[in-house]
Amino acid sequence: MFRLRSGVKIPGKRAGLKFFKPVAEDNLLSSSLSDAAGELDQSFGYLALGKKDHTLLLNRFTTDDILTLMAQVGLTKHLGSLGFRDLKVNIIRDEAQIYHLKIYHAALNPENLLIDLRLSQSRYVPDRRLFTGDAAVLDMVMIEWFTAQHPGKTFDDGRPQLPGQSRPGLGCLGYMMELMYLVGKTLLADGFMDVPDHFHGAVMYARKFKFFDPVKEAILQAVLRDLKQFSLADLSWGFITKTILDRSTGAPQEYEPSEQVFPLSRCMKDYFNSTAYRDRFIRVYQNKKFAFAYESMLERRKELLRTKKIEEL
Repeated sequence: MFRLRSGVKIPGKRAGLKFFKPVAEDNLLSSSLSDAAGELDQSFGYLALGKKDHTLLLNRFTTDDILTLMAQVGLTKHLGSLGFRDLKVNIIRDEAQIYHLKIYHAALNPENLLIDLRLSQSRYVPDRRLFTGDAAVLDMVMIEWFTAQHPGKTFDDGRPQLPGQSRPGLGCLGYMMELMYLVGKTLLADGFMDVPDHFHGAVMYARKFKFFDPVKEAILQAVLRDLKQFSLADLSWGFITKTILDRSTGAPQEYEPSEQVFPLSRCMKDYFNSTAYRDRFIRVYQNKKFAFAYESMLERRKELLRTKKIEEL
């Protein structure tokens, strides 16, 4: 399970930064897998909330569309290899305008739930401390929550329980990222955004996502470089127990949940490839060095688990 906190949702003013485009309302319309693609009342939620169809994911995709995309990216085959061949898709939108995509095996029962993906749409204003001048506005699909769990599996030594995780996963994150890519391109979104609560979630997403802040991206990559001999579970516990240390100061390195972006538009890709982003990343990546007080982590973890369950962390 990956527990995610939603990113900041702020209506922004238009601006002209080099890598961030102002968003015109007529750019929010896009083609769809359904025939309703050209309708104004099928555009982003904040334009016509009263006319939305609760059965369409992001006001675009039917359950049949999702099943088609799942087959296209290989998710259907992957789930079938795990014994889940009778897949059911359910889509709702709640009162907070968050879309719930739930994939079940055989029946729409909680005990049969395989995948729970919750998305919203927002215009995002980048943190001003990262830029000079006015901030631009970005169209983002926000990942509010994502879980992928195997209802029939239990944890073992080869697959230890991660902090915040209640059941073993399905090994489907790569397929879900491919599905999200197709969804985002259809919507003409600038990207997907998530805010992982845990370090291990940020690492898993790092295959396609980068921290918007190059300093946070450099810290993540430097930890993986310096502590590559440790498992992802150990590193996650290291941040929780404050036993991953900055060698230059001896102080614990905090994991601070922050915006990660899966860039889709050219302007977003240009930002992450920009000289400014790369120079700041390289400077921090080269200067940061980390150590792991592993034995202290084991002791602190044992003490912590006397009062809390792993899934509560």
